[in-house]
Amino acid sequence: MSTSPNALLAALRLARAMRRCPPPPPAEHPFPPAVGRLLACVSQNRKVSSRDLCDLLDLRPSSLSEMLARAEGEGLILRTVDEEDRRVQRVDLSPKGEAVLSAMQEARDRDLQAKTSCFTEEEQARFIALCDKFSDHLESLALREDFRPRHPGPHGPHGPRGPFPPEDPEGREEGDERPAPFTIPPNKHMRC
Repeated sequence: MSTSPNALLAALRLARAMRRCPPPPPAEHPFPPAVGRLLACVSQNRKVSSRDLCDLLDLRPSSLSEMLARAEGEGLILRTVDEEDRRVQRVDLSPKGEAVLSAMQEARDRDLQAKTSCFTEEEQARFIALCDKFSDHLESLALREDFRPRHPGPHGPHGPRGPFPPEDPEGREEGDERPAPFTIPPNKHMRC
């Protein structure tokens, strides 16, 4: 057995440690993470249309509609009709939504500070760069034909995320009736 450093085992050990130390949910705002993500996205894209919000959050309109209804029922967002095009619905944060988002971000910042206090700023920057490099490398390997699974694993023959992307630029194999995969067009004015 090799005694040389093993980056993969170190990454798995880190993933296990992170699962054992999840972020504490703020008791005063017991909303699911999806609602926090919605509020953060609306905060960065004020008066965003619900259609653009679907793209930004990569959600089906029906799923977004349910989430917006819940957030509006809790008083976290305001929905208004666009003055120029009455078919368009605009979404913005309510004062309560801004306060809840601020409290959630403060809790997240405290959690981040507690969990990364073992690093100096320079170490943290180096760690982030190495994680990004490792992630990018693994993603590139996942697309290579010679790295595709040769046998079924615990998640079936294609791993936990389904089959590897086909070579067809439309995202379909010959005879495949499924629609091409959904992609979000880049928009430098909106972000999440």
